Amino acid sequence: MSGVYEDLTVVELADRRNQWAGKLLSDGGARVIQIEPIQGSPGRWCGPFVDDKLDPDRCLDYWWNNTGKESVALDLTRKPAQDLLTKLLNRADVFLESTPPATLAKLNLDYGAVTANKALIYASLTDFGQDGPWRDYQMNDAAHLALGGQMSSTGYSDPTATPIGGQGKQAWHMGCAFVLHGITVALFDRMTSGEGQYIDVSIHDACAIGTEAAVPQWMYYGETMHRQTGMHANPRRQPPLQLPTADGKYMIAVMQNFGARVWERLLKWMDEKGVTGELHDAKYQDEVFRMSEYRTGTVIRDAIARLIKASNGEECFHRAQSYGISWGLVHAAEENYDIPHYQQRQYWRSIEHPEIGRAIPYPRGPIAADELQIEPRGRAPRLGEHTRQVLQQDLGLSDQDCASLTAAGAIR
Repeated sequence: MSGVYEDLTVVELADRRNQWAGKLLSDGGARVIQIEPIQGSPGRWCGPFVDDKLDPDRCLDYWWNNTGKESVALDLTRKPAQDLLTKLLNRADVFLESTPPATLAKLNLDYGAVTANKALIYASLTDFGQDGPWRDYQMNDAAHLALGGQMSSTGYSDPTATPIGGQGKQAWHMGCAFVLHGITVALFDRMTSGEGQYIDVSIHDACAIGTEAAVPQWMYYGETMHRQTGMHANPRRQPPLQLPTADGKYMIAVMQNFGARVWERLLKWMDEKGVTGELHDAKYQDEVFRMSEYRTGTVIRDAIARLIKASNGEECFHRAQSYGISWGLVHAAEENYDIPHYQQRQYWRSIEHPEIGRAIPYPRGPIAADELQIEPRGRAPRLGEHTRQVLQQDLGLSDQDCASLTAAGAIR
């Protein structure tokens, strides 16, 4: 399978913050050589683990974020390992790292020290960038979401409740998205200049400009966004839109279409369920009135809540969709495997995992475009699985060289 990043060689210095950017490069066809510590990347030890067995090769989080990569285990505190990494960088197109500022300079692996490869694109992802008063501050994903502004707009509608940061390491993902954009633009530039460049991406900067409508709403209107349970933040507090169904599920019921055709069908449905109330009154025949009442009143919202409560979840979802009403049914994570919509879009990719004797369905990825072909191409590597292969085939080391390096503790 080809891909948008085909024929590129990427060296990734393993860290939980940057691994998703490496995954997207790998899923896009690049060869990604992940450099791990001898004991394994931090991403291997965060869990959860298959069958709850603590094992660096059974971490589900690592599996997802490292599809298709190669693993080379080096102890970069040792000079021989530093030299090996330098030699790999001399052959690479991209170097992706997320160590604290000045860390690699101490190892003679910073950008200025590895410029023998003039075409190398050297991309650093850090909490606050390479300079400035905050560059040495240490952050985690949740702290980034709080400081960057996301957490002000996420969580439950109750203003007295503590804000909730989105799960899935969203701050790190935002940083990875921006570093991937930078790498891609640098690759385009290299096509004409023939030269690489240094890319410095701050996770905080990525978060600070990724608050959806919160910053523009304040800058343009002076309005603060309020958290809304299970939906976008809004400058005005909204009634709950997660409504219970007859079979114990929940619908996310947002009305965006009040046209005559949709309204006629909605009333017919409500009549069938016996929940219409006063909505046949002549004033509700006016679309402008309907829209105004929905925004500021309770009559239409209450009728919709009764309709959903009288309907099963799947019935409610499919019937609303057929009427042009964009309601969504909330599913448990494991239910998504069997949803026809995902199957029709060929969303799942089956990846074999010999270590557990079965295949695992993986999401295809965040970008569905046949021209890009970004999707998982294979399982994540076992710790140090490709160390000897890379050192021998790429750098020309012998079996004896590898044995000596292993004995010295430089490689695994």
